[in-house]
Amino acid sequence: MAQKLFISTSPHVHCGDTIERNMYWVIAALMPALIASFIVFGFGALVVTATSVLSCLFFEWFITRFFLKRSSTLADGSAVITGILLAFNMPSNIPLYVIVTGALVAIGIGKMVFGGLGNNPFNPALVGRVFLLISFPAVMTSWPEPHQLTAYTDAVTGATPLNLIGQIAGGNTAAIDQLPSLGTLFMGGVGGCIGEVSVLALLIGLCILL
Repeated sequence: MAQKLFISTSPHVHCGDTIERNMYWVIAALMPALIASFIVFGFGALVVTATSVLSCLFFEWFITRFFLKRSSTLADGSAVITGILLAFNMPSNIPLYVIVTGALVAIGIGKMVFGGLGNNPFNPALVGRVFLLISFPAVMTSWPEPHQLTAYTDAVTGATPLNLIGQIAGGNTAAIDQLPSLGTLFMGGVGGCIGEVSVLALLIGLCILL
Protein backbone atom coordinates (compact mmCIF):
# COMPACT_ATOMS: atom_id res chain seq x y z
CA MET A 1 0.00 0.00 0.00
CA ALA A 2 1.29 3.46 -0.86
CA GLN A 3 2.23 5.63 2.10
CA LYS A 4 -0.50 8.14 2.88
CA LEU A 5 0.23 11.87 2.85
CA PHE A 6 -1.29 13.64 5.84
CA ILE A 7 -1.95 17.34 5.38
CA SER A 8 -2.50 19.62 8.36
CA THR A 9 -2.28 23.29 9.24
CA SER A 10 0.89 24.79 10.70
CA PRO A 11 2.84 24.51 12.90
CA HIS A 12 4.18 21.17 11.64
CA VAL A 13 7.00 20.87 14.18
CA HIS A 14 6.22 21.25 17.86
CA CYS A 15 8.92 21.59 20.49
CA GLY A 16 6.71 20.77 23.46
CA ASP A 17 6.49 24.33 24.81
CA THR A 18 3.21 25.57 26.23
CA ILE A 19 1.87 29.05 26.90
CA GLU A 20 2.07 28.39 30.63
CA ARG A 21 5.69 27.23 30.45
CA ASN A 22 6.77 30.31 28.50
CA MET A 23 4.84 32.68 30.77
CA TYR A 24 6.35 31.22 33.92
CA TRP A 25 9.86 31.53 32.45
CA VAL A 26 9.14 35.20 31.78
CA ILE A 27 7.98 35.60 35.39
CA ALA A 28 11.22 33.96 36.52
CA ALA A 29 13.20 36.39 34.36
CA LEU A 30 11.40 39.32 36.02
CA MET A 31 12.24 38.14 39.54
CA PRO A 32 15.76 39.66 39.76
CA ALA A 33 14.41 43.12 38.89
CA LEU A 34 11.53 42.61 41.32
CA ILE A 35 13.90 41.65 44.14
CA ALA A 36 16.11 44.63 43.30
CA SER A 37 13.08 46.94 43.50
CA PHE A 38 12.31 45.66 47.01
CA ILE A 39 15.91 46.26 48.06
CA VAL A 40 15.98 49.79 46.62
CA PHE A 41 12.46 51.00 47.43
CA GLY A 42 11.33 48.66 50.21
CA PHE A 43 7.71 48.68 51.38
CA GLY A 44 6.49 50.97 48.60
CA ALA A 45 7.65 48.59 45.86
CA LEU A 46 5.97 45.67 47.66
CA VAL A 47 2.64 47.51 47.94
CA VAL A 48 2.65 48.70 44.33
CA THR A 49 3.60 45.30 42.88
CA ALA A 50 1.18 43.29 45.02
CA THR A 51 -1.70 45.67 44.29
CA SER A 52 -0.97 45.65 40.56
CA VAL A 53 -0.75 41.85 40.28
CA LEU A 54 -3.86 41.19 42.40
CA SER A 55 -5.84 43.82 40.49
CA CYS A 56 -4.85 42.35 37.13
CA LEU A 57 -5.79 38.86 38.31
CA PHE A 58 -9.17 40.08 39.53
CA PHE A 59 -10.03 41.99 36.36
CA GLU A 60 -8.91 39.07 34.17
CA TRP A 61 -11.16 36.69 36.13
CA PHE A 62 -14.09 39.12 36.25
CA ILE A 63 -14.05 40.04 32.55
CA THR A 64 -13.48 36.45 31.42
CA ARG A 65 -16.26 35.12 33.63
CA PHE A 66 -18.98 37.75 33.24
CA PHE A 67 -18.29 39.42 29.88
CA LEU A 68 -16.54 36.88 27.66
CA LYS A 69 -18.48 33.99 29.25
CA ARG A 70 -15.65 31.47 29.07
CA SER A 71 -13.43 29.50 31.44
CA SER A 72 -10.81 31.21 33.54
CA THR A 73 -7.40 31.98 32.02
CA LEU A 74 -5.67 32.88 35.28
CA ALA A 75 -3.51 29.75 35.26
CA ASP A 76 -1.62 30.73 32.09
CA GLY A 77 0.36 33.37 33.99
CA SER A 78 -0.24 36.21 31.53
CA ALA A 79 -2.21 38.34 33.99
CA VAL A 80 0.58 38.00 36.56
CA ILE A 81 3.12 39.20 33.97
CA THR A 82 0.90 42.16 33.08
CA GLY A 83 0.63 43.06 36.76
CA ILE A 84 4.38 42.88 37.32
CA LEU A 85 5.20 44.86 34.16
CA LEU A 86 2.61 47.50 35.02
CA ALA A 87 4.12 47.87 38.49
CA PHE A 88 7.59 48.09 36.93
CA ASN A 89 6.40 51.16 35.01
CA MET A 90 5.31 53.05 38.13
CA PRO A 91 7.07 54.90 40.94
CA SER A 92 7.01 53.22 44.33
CA ASN A 93 4.82 55.89 45.99
CA ILE A 94 1.84 55.83 43.64
CA PRO A 95 -1.63 55.74 45.31
CA LEU A 96 -3.60 52.51 45.29
CA TYR A 97 -6.53 53.84 43.25
CA VAL A 98 -4.16 54.79 40.43
CA ILE A 99 -2.70 51.26 40.39
CA VAL A 100 -6.16 49.66 40.26
CA THR A 101 -7.20 52.03 37.46
CA GLY A 102 -4.09 51.12 35.49
CA ALA A 103 -4.78 47.41 35.97
CA LEU A 104 -8.37 47.82 34.73
CA VAL A 105 -7.19 49.64 31.60
CA ALA A 106 -4.34 47.18 30.99
CA ILE A 107 -6.51 44.07 31.25
CA GLY A 108 -9.87 45.45 30.12
CA ILE A 109 -8.76 47.64 27.23
CA GLY A 110 -5.22 46.56 26.44
CA LYS A 111 -5.97 42.83 26.46
CA MET A 112 -9.57 41.63 26.75
CA VAL A 113 -11.18 44.11 24.33
CA PHE A 114 -9.21 42.41 21.55
CA GLY A 115 -10.14 38.89 22.65
CA GLY A 116 -7.51 38.07 25.25
CA LEU A 117 -4.04 36.57 25.12
CA GLY A 118 -2.56 36.38 21.63
CA ASN A 119 -5.01 38.83 20.09
CA ASN A 120 -3.89 42.13 21.63
CA PRO A 121 -1.87 44.34 19.22
CA PHE A 122 -0.21 46.28 22.05
CA ASN A 123 1.46 45.25 25.30
CA PRO A 124 -1.37 45.52 27.89
CA ALA A 125 0.91 46.82 30.65
CA LEU A 126 2.14 49.64 28.43
CA VAL A 127 -1.43 50.51 27.47
CA GLY A 128 -2.09 50.91 31.20
CA ARG A 129 1.06 52.98 31.65
CA VAL A 130 0.21 55.36 28.81
CA PHE A 131 -3.31 55.85 30.18
CA LEU A 132 -1.98 56.60 33.66
CA LEU A 133 0.69 58.95 32.34
CA ILE A 134 -1.97 60.96 30.52
CA SER A 135 -4.54 60.83 33.33
CA PHE A 136 -2.27 61.20 36.38
CA PRO A 137 0.93 62.91 35.14
CA ALA A 138 1.92 64.32 38.53
CA VAL A 139 1.91 61.04 40.48
CA MET A 140 3.38 59.11 37.54
CA THR A 141 6.43 61.41 37.43
CA SER A 142 7.10 61.71 41.16
CA TRP A 143 10.20 59.64 41.90
CA PRO A 144 10.99 58.55 45.49
CA GLU A 145 14.63 58.59 46.45
CA PRO A 146 16.07 55.10 47.09
CA HIS A 147 16.53 53.33 50.44
CA GLN A 148 13.44 54.72 52.18
CA LEU A 149 12.53 51.16 52.99
CA THR A 150 9.53 51.77 55.25
CA ALA A 151 8.08 54.73 53.36
CA TYR A 152 5.21 54.61 50.88
CA THR A 153 3.11 57.65 49.95
CA ASP A 154 5.13 59.82 52.36
CA ALA A 155 8.47 59.04 50.66
CA VAL A 156 10.82 61.92 49.86
CA THR A 157 11.08 62.43 46.11
CA GLY A 158 14.02 63.61 44.03
CA ALA A 159 15.42 63.93 40.54
CA THR A 160 16.26 60.86 38.46
CA PRO A 161 19.59 60.63 36.60
CA LEU A 162 17.78 61.40 33.33
CA ASN A 163 16.24 64.49 34.90
CA LEU A 164 19.66 65.62 36.12
CA ILE A 165 21.10 65.18 32.64
CA GLY A 166 18.26 67.31 31.30
CA GLN A 167 19.10 70.01 33.83
CA ILE A 168 22.75 69.92 32.81
CA ALA A 169 21.79 70.17 29.14
CA GLY A 170 19.68 73.18 30.07
CA GLY A 171 22.68 74.94 31.59
CA ASN A 172 22.46 73.95 35.27
CA THR A 173 26.06 72.87 35.78
CA ALA A 174 25.50 72.43 39.53
CA ALA A 175 23.51 69.28 38.72
CA ILE A 176 26.73 67.58 37.58
CA ASP A 177 27.73 67.04 41.22
CA GLN A 178 24.42 65.26 41.88
CA LEU A 179 24.88 62.64 39.18
CA PRO A 180 25.35 59.14 40.65
CA SER A 181 28.41 57.07 39.81
CA LEU A 182 28.35 54.40 37.12
CA GLY A 183 28.54 51.74 39.81
CA THR A 184 25.46 53.15 41.53
CA LEU A 185 23.61 53.28 38.22
CA PHE A 186 24.59 49.68 37.46
CA MET A 187 23.49 48.31 40.83
CA GLY A 188 20.32 50.38 41.10
CA GLY A 189 20.72 52.91 43.90
CA VAL A 190 18.84 55.66 42.05
CA GLY A 191 15.29 56.94 41.70
CA GLY A 192 13.01 55.91 38.87
CA CYS A 193 10.32 53.39 37.97
CA ILE A 194 10.29 50.25 40.10
CA GLY A 195 11.53 47.91 37.40
CA GLU A 196 14.14 50.02 35.65
CA VAL A 197 16.68 51.02 38.27
CA SER A 198 19.01 48.01 38.42
CA VAL A 199 20.95 47.24 35.26
CA LEU A 200 22.47 44.17 36.93
CA ALA A 201 19.05 42.71 37.76
CA LEU A 202 17.81 43.26 34.21
CA LEU A 203 20.88 41.56 32.76
CA ILE A 204 20.33 38.56 35.04
CA GLY A 205 16.76 38.42 33.74
CA LEU A 206 18.12 38.49 30.19
CA CYS A 207 20.36 35.51 30.96
CA ILE A 208 17.37 33.58 32.30
CA LEU A 209 15.43 34.25 29.10
CA LEU A 210 18.37 33.24 26.92
